[in-house]
Amino acid sequence: MRFFLKNCGILLVLTGALLLIVPFFLHFQSNVSLFIAWTIIIIGFILYIVLNKKIP
Repeated sequence: MRFFLKNCGILLVLTGALLLIVPFFLHFQSNVSLFIAWTIIIIGFILYIVLNKKIP
């Protein structure tokens, strides 16, 4: 369980990056999809920092 918690932030960042990459190749770019991906990346980055400070 600790392994998943330590890597939860990285998984969110990768998910956000995929949400940026897939619409680019499908030629479907809207501000909503870009904002959702950006939000997921920021949350994942913050979560990664917080969880790696708390979990040894």
